[in-house]
Order: sequence, then structure tokens, then C-alpha cells
Amino acid sequence: MDVFLSLLFIVVLFAFVAGLIKPAWIKQETRGRVLKFYGLGMLVLLLLIGLVADPVEQAPAVAKGVAHEYQVIGKDDTSFAGRKRLRWVITAPTALTQADRAETAKAAAKALQGQTDADLAQVWLEVAPFAAGQGSQLAMATYTPDGCGASGKDCDGKKWDVEASDVQLTQEQMAVWKAWRENRDQFMEDGMVNEERLKSFLANKFGTTPDKITLPWVSREKVSG
Repeated sequence: MDVFLSLLFIVVLFAFVAGLIKPAWIKQETRGRVLKFYGLGMLVLLLLIGLVADPVEQAPAVAKGVAHEYQVIGKDDTSFAGRKRLRWVITAPTALTQADRAETAKAAAKALQGQTDADLAQVWLEVAPFAAGQGSQLAMATYTPDGCGASGKDCDGKKWDVEASDVQLTQEQMAVWKAWRENRDQFMEDGMVNEERLKSFLANKFGTTPDKITLPWVSREKVSG
């Protein structure tokens, strides 16, 4: 229906323009009559098109994250002369969404920076203590109050760099991952883990097959600071 009305509106518009140039072309006596009839016709058509047109779908609002309680399980100091740089490792089991994980890491970085007056405060939100330092952080937040980066010389004014993951791990995945970390040392051969033997061991432990023993992949995305 809206397509038909749109086409009709175009026809009336052309007739309106033609009538203003020469009323006789559309069998009208004066330009005033053209304005009266065709102008009114276009207004009516515009109203009808607005009534029958499909409503514009609004993009869903992005929920703002909420900072959850966290526990500090580790701390590293990578400071150098003139630049105090500290990193904390935390866990927050109740932060389950990407937005909540980002906000939790940010809140921790802001609070810990305030307590230590660090030039750079970085927080790694880990899945659990057993996964710490494996590159599978659920969120990472770096806060530099002076906007001068890690070096103190790259002063672009950017205070926050935040990444977070929306991955949802099952209890089974967590159990396999933890068991992998706890047992991997006994399957070391020439400085490398014999993964085939470790998978067979864990498969027997969990009552499954070796091909089902996999470690989860945690990927993060940039989040607006």
C-alpha cells in the first residue's frame, strides 16, 4: 500500500510542478487552483504514507554494565624510573556478562590506582585462580590518569583501554580446564606436555573420549572506556 501511495505522490508532484509552469497542461485555469488542489493532494498523500509506512525499528539499547565484587589474587610491579606501573589479578565469579566484566575491571583499576597513586593501573579479570596468567582473561582494563600511556611519553589523553569477553563457560569446561592445569606437569616430556597422554588420562577421569577433552577459547573485544 505504501508503495502505491508513494508512486501516486510522485505523479501528483510532477503534475503540481507542471501546473505551476503552465496550468493548462493539467487542465487548470490558474496557478492558484493548482496550489489549492494539487498542494492539498500532496499533503494528504504524505499523511497517508506516514500512517501506513512500516515503523522504523529502533536499535536495542546497550545495557550498561554493573561492577561486581572482586577479589585480588595477585599483583605485579613493572615500574621504572619516573613511572609507577602496577598490575593486579582479580576474580569476580558473579560478573557474567561482557558489560559487567568490563565495568568490574574498570572499577577495580580505578580503586586500586587511587590506593597506590600508580601512574598506570592495569587489572586482569581471570576465570579463576588456576587460569591466571594463561592469556585467557575475561576482561583487561588499563587506567592511566595522566593519559600518557605505559611509557609516560605517549600523551594522547587516552585514559582507558578496556577489553572484555562475553564467553560463557560451563561447569564441565571449568572442571576439565582445572584438571588439565593440575595434572599437566606429570605428562611433561622434554619440556613439552604430551597432550595425547594427558587427554587420555583426563578422558578416563571424566568418563569420556580424548577428542572431547578441549580447553575453552576466551576471546575479548574492545569496550568503550
